[in-house]
Amino acid sequence: MHRRYGLLSLLTVAIILAGAYTSFMAFRPAGLPFDVSIENAHTAVVEPVANIPLPPALRAGDRLDLAALSRSARIAVSIMHLSNYSFPLGQSYEFVIHRQAVPVTVSVTTVDLGTINNAWWFEWTTLSFSLLLGVIALLVLWRGRDRAAAGMALWAIAFLVGLALQHAQLSGLLGLSAWLGANVLYLIARCGFYIMIESMLGPALTPRAHWLWRGGFLLLLAAGAVTRLGGPGLFVATGWAELLRPQYGMVFSASYLVPLALLIMSYGYADGTRRLRLRWALWSGVIFVVNIFLNNTAVLGSQVSSVVTNSALVLSLSGFLYAVLRHRVVDVAFVLNRGLVYAATTSLVLGLFALFESLIERSALGHGASLALEFAVPLALGAALSTVHRRIDAVVERFFFRRQYRAEAALRRYAEDCAYITQPENLFELTVAQIVRHAGAPRVALYERTADAYVCIRQHGEPALPAQVALDDLAFVKLRARNAELDLDDTQSQLGRDGYAFPLMLRGSLLGALVVGQRPGEHYAADERELLFHVAHEVGAALFALRARESQAFVRALAQGTLKPEEARAQAIQLETTWVMA
Repeated sequence: MHRRYGLLSLLTVAIILAGAYTSFMAFRPAGLPFDVSIENAHTAVVEPVANIPLPPALRAGDRLDLAALSRSARIAVSIMHLSNYSFPLGQSYEFVIHRQAVPVTVSVTTVDLGTINNAWWFEWTTLSFSLLLGVIALLVLWRGRDRAAAGMALWAIAFLVGLALQHAQLSGLLGLSAWLGANVLYLIARCGFYIMIESMLGPALTPRAHWLWRGGFLLLLAAGAVTRLGGPGLFVATGWAELLRPQYGMVFSASYLVPLALLIMSYGYADGTRRLRLRWALWSGVIFVVNIFLNNTAVLGSQVSSVVTNSALVLSLSGFLYAVLRHRVVDVAFVLNRGLVYAATTSLVLGLFALFESLIERSALGHGASLALEFAVPLALGAALSTVHRRIDAVVERFFFRRQYRAEAALRRYAEDCAYITQPENLFELTVAQIVRHAGAPRVALYERTADAYVCIRQHGEPALPAQVALDDLAFVKLRARNAELDLDDTQSQLGRDGYAFPLMLRGSLLGALVVGQRPGEHYAADERELLFHVAHEVGAALFALRARESQAFVRALAQGTLKPEEARAQAIQLETTWVMA
């Protein structure tokens, strides 16, 4: 146990440091004042960078003689192949160009790239996706409970640490080592992504299909490793740059297609409930894989590609985080409820309040403002942001909790209406049906007290619960003693360890219990359990009233003499068993 927490702590430190370093370096981009497009194995074309003047000795369209470059210049070209913002500022390199068939050596020094077009967008999107990757990694690392969560953790951690190495502003062999290390981590991230998708689909694949998909993935992964790791090595050693050409970026990206195709195929065969859980993961995966292809091939040009891919990465990671928190595509012991979301929105509004107040104080009020004005501005700002807060809460309710809100409203209405059901059998049927439909429970059962046991009177879902449970079964003992929800995972009972039991309690008598199975990979939030407890209480009250009505009808029949002695005795025994006090 101590070793496990030690490893988790080390990984947590690595995640935080990698995210912080990547975010910090995104605001300090430095690189060569031009881009290169590799035309063939021995030639590259100089391309200008927006808002960055070319060195006087260079012109757009000049051709670099890659074979004639020094080792340090070849390493620089290799690093530019991944990103042109990870160089030490002020570092000089010598490049050989051919002009009218005459070789010319040009010395070029790295410059600050923070003035290029859309640099601010690149910086803030890098900060955003670094934060999102860190949140995903920490969430599934500490709270993940299945193989899919482990795969997602491997993917997020490897990707984030790879980004940190990619942003390391190093030169020479140290820079090349960081570049190769980043790509090794990106290959490991692909393995984590595949493990996550394969584990999410679970038993939907046969053993033979598992091996076929894994084989295809490993073949493409190996091809990507050869082109991505072997290409720079060959170029630095020999000057042969064929594997650095943009089309080979497709080979490096292709291994992501296997888990994506697996997810698309499984989505087509999934039922409605499973489709709902996979939909966010599917669309996030599509955006993420398209982003990887655009980034590795630069078909839109290096500057446009960086803006588009950073934006797409933020979008896809947001989708993955939502799929984990809301739809439980991996099993995490974490519940996204109203309290957490509203706390986050309140923090956001308070942060905006502090920011606006600071800006107004600096730009408008100054040091000579009157005391009344200094009080009036925060009050007016607070009133305005109060309206904003209410609107944000309304949007959150509609976006995050619309389905949950409707389901809760339906269950509350049923809890109010069940008192007007006239037959016990109908009460049992409707109760089970309503909870299955609106709570999404895969298994629901109702137990009623008899003379010597609790009997299962209605049940939905598999595996089936026992038809009878002893009166002094530990679960029912706890329900009688506490009159509160019971987590079956903490109780040794014939009811098993899956889900919750809620008492049908009235006037100190436990008439029975409502047993609700746990949703796959998802836990009931506290407000959901509170609502189920309320429904169980109202159903218990309705059942009590129906049994009282049966007794009243029996007494009336006896008084009127419409029952034969044998029938009266049998009915009295049946009624007596339902009125045994706990």
